[in-house]
Amino acid sequence: MTGAKFWLAGVAFLPGIVHAQTVENVREPVGPDNDIVVTAQRYEQRLQDVPISITAVTDEEIQARNAKLLADLQYAVPGLSMFGYGVGASYTQLRGVSNISGAATVGIYYDETPFTLSSVGLDPSAKLLDMERVEVLRGPQATLYGEGSMGGTIRYIPEAPQLDRIGGWAEGQWSDTKDGANNYVLEGAVNLPIVTDKIGVRIAASYERVGGWIDSVTTGERDINSADLYTVRGTLRLKPTDRLDVSLLGLYQKSAQDNQNFGVDQTTMAALETPLRDRTIFIQAKASYDFDFATLTGIAGYIDRDNSNTLDITSLYGPFLPLLGIPPGFITAIGLETVSEFKVYNGELRLASQGDGRLRWALGATFRNLEQTTTQSSTTAPNSLPFVLLLAGGPLENKSHAVYAELGYKIVPNLTATVGARYYSEHKTQRIESSNLGATSLDIGDGKFHSFNPRVNLSYEFSREAMIYANVAKGFRSGGFNLTSAGGGVIPVPPTYEPDEIWTYEAGGKLALARNRLVLDASVYRSIWSDVQAVTTAPGSALVYITNSGRVTGWGVDFSATARPVRALTLSGTFGWNNLAYTTTTADKFEGDPVDGAARLSYSASLDYRPMLTQAMTGIFRIDFQHAGRGQITVRNYVPALIRERPERDLLNVRAGVGFGPVELTVFANNLFNEKAPILIGPYGAIAENIEQRPRTIGISASTRF
Repeated sequence: MTGAKFWLAGVAFLPGIVHAQTVENVREPVGPDNDIVVTAQRYEQRLQDVPISITAVTDEEIQARNAKLLADLQYAVPGLSMFGYGVGASYTQLRGVSNISGAATVGIYYDETPFTLSSVGLDPSAKLLDMERVEVLRGPQATLYGEGSMGGTIRYIPEAPQLDRIGGWAEGQWSDTKDGANNYVLEGAVNLPIVTDKIGVRIAASYERVGGWIDSVTTGERDINSADLYTVRGTLRLKPTDRLDVSLLGLYQKSAQDNQNFGVDQTTMAALETPLRDRTIFIQAKASYDFDFATLTGIAGYIDRDNSNTLDITSLYGPFLPLLGIPPGFITAIGLETVSEFKVYNGELRLASQGDGRLRWALGATFRNLEQTTTQSSTTAPNSLPFVLLLAGGPLENKSHAVYAELGYKIVPNLTATVGARYYSEHKTQRIESSNLGATSLDIGDGKFHSFNPRVNLSYEFSREAMIYANVAKGFRSGGFNLTSAGGGVIPVPPTYEPDEIWTYEAGGKLALARNRLVLDASVYRSIWSDVQAVTTAPGSALVYITNSGRVTGWGVDFSATARPVRALTLSGTFGWNNLAYTTTTADKFEGDPVDGAARLSYSASLDYRPMLTQAMTGIFRIDFQHAGRGQITVRNYVPALIRERPERDLLNVRAGVGFGPVELTVFANNLFNEKAPILIGPYGAIAENIEQRPRTIGISASTRF
């Protein structure tokens, strides 16, 4: 297994560039005659012209939905679903491509830098603070975006400094959670040109207090799962000439939660605290130079991230202690603490064509060095054991290189063919020292992994408003190491597992009518996922190892529609469905089992109405409905077999208020009808209880822009 999932894998969870702006760069809701420009294929295009399945969630939409994290947008983006057990600990899926072991299946970028780490379940919970766009590219994106982009790629695009004007915004919120604690949000940003048109800075900051709603039966404390989130981001931009653009971005984000969101009906029987801590420092330097025929871009990124969490495993190991000679009552609580430290160095050099000629192209090279140290250890109370119950830890290092190229050519004026490929090479090393019930072992891993990933695309434009496309692309995840000691010398455990790969075949179309008053986007696809990394339990042990023995196939549909019959009214809807399932029986899955954790069906509908009430006052009325179908996590070779459901859920959010020029005052209710369906039904390994859904939350908000 990879370094971050030694014991946790067995006893717990087992667990494009897309810079976008309006053409006129005017900050107003996208409406008639306003096109969104993206560079998802590494050069500028209207969103309507990009021949892949892509959603761009604008800053205005983020604010209108009162979204603070990506999870708040998940059912409003076709094919996107998420689940997690606290801040800084989440699983992200696109189009049903999901797994609870190995590396992530969705690539996540912050601006130009990959943010995804080496282990699934640690997807960053980046705040949607002062974002220009959040871009979601569905389907394999390995050609331009690399490892892990099997289901797709998500990019957080922060606002860049404007060099010609002072500006900014501020917002404050207060809310109350039903049968829980109060919530507070204070955030804002300021844009300052230092030398007009040459040098500017933009600073954004946020503090959020997330009130708890789960009570402890053991201690009698209330609302024990409260959390604090701190975010500060600063960007310095220099544009000494019209051709050269340089920026330096720094991000600090910290979250702290005393107890995770475990419980049943808003109460927990946990024998000890289950804190979750996450801290991220991110620095990115970026420079681009316009040669007229092409733009040369260089990016250097650095990530320093620490994550720690504690799980209550008393119910798992407590019953075995008397068999080891420990008298009843000597140990009443057993915890499993995981501490992970990451340092990641990223670099990319890219040359991409400019202009609207028949030939468009992009080529580049990337480098990444990830250094990770993870320690998992057991704790006991009120006394200590005379032997080590669980302990594992050690360093892991990944060094990877890739080169890629993509070429688009207009065969005839309306028909474009695009081909691309990426070659990826990675060298991983790992050294893990572990102890299980006093028995010690050492596992050393050293391996190289390679992957070649092509893409072929054909698109036909009937007009500027209508196009169809067909796309074939391959995605992949890198391989990793097993703990060979998991076999206990009884069975041979393969020291490594190989990359798995997915091929997706897709056809889609886009249509815009009446100057963008009606915009439609639809696609149908079939995915074939081979050599899926399957979990095998070593006999007589809670430890696991991974083999490449699974095969998953299925069809899917994505659809979105936006209508603006009048300027004050926007109606939107989305629909996502897939039937990805195993077509082979593996150690952990039966034929017909769904992939782990993903919602097969999701749909949403929104109404945003902003009429002019007086010459100086605008009304604000917003309704968002989101439905997520059921999901399932299955580990059939665990004893007993673990089959846990993610129930379907319906969430309704409403928001109403008034705007006076740049000032908005609103009241809002999230989860208006107090949906109580758990995020996941436990127990599941070390997750002894359900993962709870936040109850109805009602509050007020005040914001201003200047």
